[in-house]
Amino acid sequence: MTLRRQDLEQGVTLLTIDRPEARNALSAQIRDDLARCCRSMAFEDSVRAVVLTGAGDHFCAGGDVKTMGGQDRAALEERYAAMARAAEAVILFPKPLIAAVRGHAAGAGVGLACLADVVVADTSAKFTLSFLKVGLVPDWGLSHTLPRRVGAAAARRLALTQERLDAFEAHRLGLVDRCVEEGDLMSAALMQAQSLAASAPGAIAAIKSMGDDPQAVRKALRIEARNQLERALTLEHREGVAAFREKRAPDFTSSSPSR
Repeated sequence: MTLRRQDLEQGVTLLTIDRPEARNALSAQIRDDLARCCRSMAFEDSVRAVVLTGAGDHFCAGGDVKTMGGQDRAALEERYAAMARAAEAVILFPKPLIAAVRGHAAGAGVGLACLADVVVADTSAKFTLSFLKVGLVPDWGLSHTLPRRVGAAAARRLALTQERLDAFEAHRLGLVDRCVEEGDLMSAALMQAQSLAASAPGAIAAIKSMGDDPQAVRKALRIEARNQLERALTLEHREGVAAFREKRAPDFTSSSPSR
C-alpha cells in the first residue's frame, strides 16, 4: 500500500503506485507519499524528470471506495483538504512529469494522469470518470486540468455520462498524448522522460509556471474540496458506496440530491 520510488539513470525517477491487489486504488498513505515525493524532488538536482505509473495491470482505479461512506464532517474535511494539497503538489511540480497508463484509470486515476505534462498510454488503457457512481464530483484537479486537455464541453460530457474511453479515443480527444502497443509502454515513457531530462531545467520550470497560474489551481482545488465534502455527506453518496460494496447498481431515485 505504498508509493515506490526508483531513481534511474540520466536523471529519471520512476514512481510506482504499488497496490496491484486493489488495482492501485489510492490510500491516504499513497496520497501523502505522492505529495511528499513531489515536494522533495522539486529541490533535488539529481531528479530531472519523473515517470508515474501503476504496478501490475492497471494504472489507478481511483479513490478507495472501501474507505468511503463515513459521516464525520471534520474527518471528511481533512480528507479532502489533504487530497487538494497532494494535487497541488503534483500539478505545481516544476519538473517534467510523465504518466504511463495501462489498464484502468478510473475516477481519481484519470485525475492523476491529467496532472502530468505528458500522458503515454498503451492499447490496454481505459479511462472512466466514475465519480457519479458513488454520488461524488470530479476531484484531484480535474475541474482545472480536464477542460484544458479535451475542452469544456467534452469534459462535462465525460463527467456526466461516465463514458469509458479506450486509448485511441482518449488520444483523439487529447486526454492521451501518445498511444503505444502493449509491451512498449515503459520504454516509451522512459524515453520521453530521458529526452526531457536532457533539456534545460530552468526553462522547463518557466514553461510549466507560465502554463498554470497557482492561484487558479488553488481556487479550483478549493471548489472541488468544498463540493466533495458536501456530496460526501449526502444519502446519494451513502447509497453509491453501499451499492459498490454489495456489488449492485445504485438506486438514486429515492434520495434527494441535497440529502
